[in-house]
Parts: sequence; structure tokens; C-alpha cells
Amino acid sequence: MTSFIAALACSAFIIIVAEWLATIITMRFYAAALLAAIAFIYVGFSLKDNPPALVLLECTIALVFFFAALAGVMRNHLLIAGGIMLHGVWDILHGYLVPTDIPPYWPLFCFIIDIITGLYFLLRFRNIHKQP
Repeated sequence: MTSFIAALACSAFIIIVAEWLATIITMRFYAAALLAAIAFIYVGFSLKDNPPALVLLECTIALVFFFAALAGVMRNHLLIAGGIMLHGVWDILHGYLVPTDIPPYWPLFCFIIDIITGLYFLLRFRNIHKQP
């Protein structure tokens, strides 16, 4: 329950910062930076007593999310929102299929944040595209 409340609080913080930064930088750059950053968190976890194959897997997946963020900036904002939500799926896979040594609360905690913030950016980007 604590990780659920913490995830909601973190999501709220990310959204508040997004709204505040929207007056300084574009929302897509903030969302892309967020996607790139969250992608590499598992690389850090993988460096702690995990086999090289898992480090390579985490680096490869992190680069996929990084390039999704880059493509979202260059081509379509919705790729960024989708990438953030897809990262939530990657979080859940760590709880069941990917054996990287991570804190037990992390997959659900991060999944909640990724889904909430991904939906937030999806709605924001769809509204941007609808404006004349």
C-alpha cells in the first residue's frame, strides 16, 4: 500500500513539473527526457551482482526506449506517451520474467507511475494535435 501511495505522489509530482515546465520548454522534450531517463534505471540495477547477459539485455532495452523518445521528438509525440506506457509493461515483466536483481516493490511502483504519466502525456499530446 505504501508503494502505491508513493507511486501516486511521484506521478502527481511529475505531472506538476510537466505543467510548470511547459511554460519554459515544450512538453515533448520533458516527456522524452523522462522516457530516456526511466529506461536507464534498470541498467543501474543490472550492474549490481547480475550476470553480463542481463546487463546487455537491460542496455539493449534502454536503448530501444531512448530511440523511441528520440523518434517521438522528431516524428510523433504520441510515440513518447506510448513508450512511457510500454515501459510500464517492461516494469511488470521484471516482476515475473526478467531476473534482474531489483527491489521487490519496484515493478508495481514504476508500473503505476508509467501508466499514469503515459496516459497524462497521451491526453496532453492529443489535445495539442487537435488545436487549430
